[in-house]
Amino acid sequence: MYSEKLSIIKQSLGTYYKSSDEMLFFCPKCNHHKRKLSVNIEKNKFQCWICEYKGSKIDPLIKDRDLKQKWRQLTNQVDLSRFEDCFANEETLEVAQTLELPEYYTTLSTPNLSSIGRKAFDYLIDRGVTRSQILMHRVGFCHHGQYANRIIVPSFNQEGDLNYYIARSFGEDYLKYKNPPCSKDVVFNDLFLDWSKPIVLVEGFFDSLKYENSVPILGSTLSIKTKLFNKIVDNCKTVYICLDQDARKKELRIVKNLLDFGINVCKIKLYEYSDLGEVPDHLLGEYKNRASIVTRQDYLLQKLNFGG
Repeated sequence: MYSEKLSIIKQSLGTYYKSSDEMLFFCPKCNHHKRKLSVNIEKNKFQCWICEYKGSKIDPLIKDRDLKQKWRQLTNQVDLSRFEDCFANEETLEVAQTLELPEYYTTLSTPNLSSIGRKAFDYLIDRGVTRSQILMHRVGFCHHGQYANRIIVPSFNQEGDLNYYIARSFGEDYLKYKNPPCSKDVVFNDLFLDWSKPIVLVEGFFDSLKYENSVPILGSTLSIKTKLFNKIVDNCKTVYICLDQDARKKELRIVKNLLDFGINVCKIKLYEYSDLGEVPDHLLGEYKNRASIVTRQDYLLQKLNFGG
């Protein structure tokens, strides 16, 4: 396995020379004329002694998609001889999160809606949601219970199982969103995404209706530990990002992480609009066509402009 890992790293970084347990390559970040990037396969770590570029995983150094997949297969291989130790330590395989829709959930495609259902439906129409989108996403509402007077937007994983739902108030409730009792670390509505095409990252569900093949991050940021981020790394070469104008620092953190993992990032600008929901539909295609590729130099400049 060691030789296979070494082969992948050599294909990614080129020639090297060995120093003790580590190998020294040319650093792809600072491009120093001497081999100063130290890589330790056994510890799965790397560090450049010139620019301090470092990581606790070697993945970011492997830019080629196929090579990265091979690397992850190698690093995720199970040592059969250690099965007994795994069971002794009560280690278990991760089980996909599934749940049920809340009590009193009613789909908005139901004929003869109640007065509360009509208010929920009108709220969505006022926000620019179409009838076909309501039907496709099985958007519903609750008229009783802990989610009363809330829009319910289900999320389905690739197998079609419910793995999360959004409960958004359409009334006077001071709490706009009420999260279900489960983890929000999911790929929201993965069932509807085509991973062979570029993904558009947006903030929330209503934003995701603006662009095809878009997915909301459902949080304050997009950590490299999340399921969404790792699925992007495993499947995407290019990602579009379109967050609200007031989320620039959050956007910068996400851009940096994507660039570190070799993902091409294109920024969709909102120009005079503060958030994606305000952008008229006839401008969406133009804005995406005008999206600019974000380089590491662009990221560093923006970081300086926003105070680090």
